[in-house]
Amino acid sequence: MDLDISDILADVSRHNHSQSSYANSHSHSHATDSDTDIFTDHQLLTRAWTSERCAPDLLPYPTELMDRVMSRVQAQIARIEDLASGMGDGQLASVPGGAGGGAGTQNANLVLSILQTDLSRTQFVVRSFLRQRLAKMTKHATFYLGLISKVPNQNQDHKSLSGHLSTAEVQFLRNHQALLSEFYDVSFLSAFPAGLRRLDDTSGGVSMVEGPDSGHAVVVRCLGEMWANAEDVERGVEERERGVQGDGDREGGAGAGASVELRMRRGEVWVVRWRDVRGGVERGDLELL
Repeated sequence: MDLDISDILADVSRHNHSQSSYANSHSHSHATDSDTDIFTDHQLLTRAWTSERCAPDLLPYPTELMDRVMSRVQAQIARIEDLASGMGDGQLASVPGGAGGGAGTQNANLVLSILQTDLSRTQFVVRSFLRQRLAKMTKHATFYLGLISKVPNQNQDHKSLSGHLSTAEVQFLRNHQALLSEFYDVSFLSAFPAGLRRLDDTSGGVSMVEGPDSGHAVVVRCLGEMWANAEDVERGVEERERGVQGDGDREGGAGAGASVELRMRRGEVWVVRWRDVRGGVERGDLELL
């Protein structure tokens, strides 16, 4: 090729910028979408993916971030389809060397390869992120359905439920548990006495519902100048003083609140129990490693 690779990469970047700006202006997101915004969102997506893989509990669903990322993915797919189908002749002419016959074709193929690689990278992170969340929901389905049932009915149609589950996730969780309950009933529960058929029985002071392990050890790094969990510890003490018994509910189950006071400085990396740093991770003050 007669042209430098940096010229082609710069051209791809300019086209991605214009495509993303167009998509965001039609999805009522940010009116402008600079390369810095795209890079920042990719970092945030990667951090959310890493945190979701490391945390034993579901983290708040990043609704706005996922909307922006999926908008860019759709714009990228549209551009790739235009290039691959030959409908983007005008776009091919804008590729450096596009008017140069064979060289232009080679450059167009390279642009297409770069766009497809970037798309595949983003799709991999998004799919892995969602699969991690689905794995947690299916493992503790009864527990999370219990949390959903505690939210007032008028709030259950909101875009996200208490910030932790998206509407699609709530629908999936309900359908999954309904199918599982029906399967259990047909397979063996129907042969049990009526009083022994519940999957969420708490009789005898022992709950059948297993929630995430709040005592699980995690590795965290402090992102701010200083972070402390004094407020989380106070909240945990109040919950224990009220004698809340339970199933590990993040809203106040026994042992769910922070129990050890911690203080971290920027850049410090600690190994701690999840219950003591959950609030900091959810607020963005700490990141999981």
